[in-house]
Amino acid sequence: MIDLDRVSKQYEHGQNAVDEISLHVDKGEFVFVVGDSGSGKSTMIRLLLKEIEPTAGMITVNGRLLNTMRHRQVPKYRRKIGIVFQDFRLLEEMNVYDNVAFAMHAVEAPGRLIRERVPQVLHEVGLSEKYRSLPRQLSGGEQQRVAIARAIVNNPQILLADEPTGNLDPRNAYEIMKLIEEINLRGTTVLVVTHNKEIVNQFQKRVIMMRKGAIARDVEEGGYIEA
Repeated sequence: MIDLDRVSKQYEHGQNAVDEISLHVDKGEFVFVVGDSGSGKSTMIRLLLKEIEPTAGMITVNGRLLNTMRHRQVPKYRRKIGIVFQDFRLLEEMNVYDNVAFAMHAVEAPGRLIRERVPQVLHEVGLSEKYRSLPRQLSGGEQQRVAIARAIVNNPQILLADEPTGNLDPRNAYEIMKLIEEINLRGTTVLVVTHNKEIVNQFQKRVIMMRKGAIARDVEEGGYIEA
């Protein structure tokens, strides 16, 4: 599903954000990516989203070679990827329903499908009764649930989560990760970037440790890996 072959990304100052990393993630796998700030975790996410281009190496996602993908093909490629951020990134002037529906309008889904799918996904994330609420009327945990609903409403093959529990208390962090785990159990490949040692230790998934732009360790199943 995801293959990185000796991928490097060098910025203008000459330092490698990622340095010849090779990684394979199978379809349906759940992977935590951990490491200190500046270790290359978020750069990896940006490379997978094709927000930035690698300086060297090959990136293949779901059989598509990103290196040769043309700019006009990128929006269609991203439709198959859900993304969740630490800061939610909801549209403040839109209610819960419209925030989720926005993702379907963006891919030009028919109105009938939107009216059917959005309530279904809001039920899955436990927010059926909050569909008229604005983001400012929700707790942090509820806002992240909306962000997850928006990320999965188009049935992505891959879910990328960049510090999804970073702004949440321990109880909400655990509930959000349980929700992401349930999405994974339904067949979606999940890659979670996190600093949260407790969450990684609780869920006991594959853990990739990054350090100074390289993969320091890759443990098939276990807790947080110390540098």
